[in-house]
Amino acid sequence: MGRGAKLSSMVYLILVVLVVLVAVVLLRYPTFKRRRLERSDVPRPPGTADLDDVDAVRPEIDASALASARSHITREVPDGVLADALLDATPEQLQQMFAAVPTEVMAAAMGQGETQRPLSQEELNKLQGVGDLVDDLEIWSFGDKN
Repeated sequence: MGRGAKLSSMVYLILVVLVVLVAVVLLRYPTFKRRRLERSDVPRPPGTADLDDVDAVRPEIDASALASARSHITREVPDGVLADALLDATPEQLQQMFAAVPTEVMAAAMGQGETQRPLSQEELNKLQGVGDLVDDLEIWSFGDKN
């Protein structure tokens, strides 16, 4: 075996080892990230995954987390809504989410937006036509063979 063959074999072996190391690192990264989050001092929300059960006990929300969220979110959002959201998000995440909602959308969601204008006769006619089409769909036959 010549020197060139030994060198190419060595390069091939080094490449294989590097690929294996990269694969191991990429496979272990989610575990590393999860462990780092578990060790962090930042309190994590309790989550709602276990609340689907009929007998599930709703976890209490930390009053400091509610106060922190309240300080950055508009007063129109009820405390109950904030408490529910804090089950799955941190106060900082809630601040970012609520900040992304346009003011008029938030006002309408809280029942404080402008009242909807009455529909014009043309819009009513279009809606009536759509309603008639829905009534004619075969899904309403419920298996009747008529």
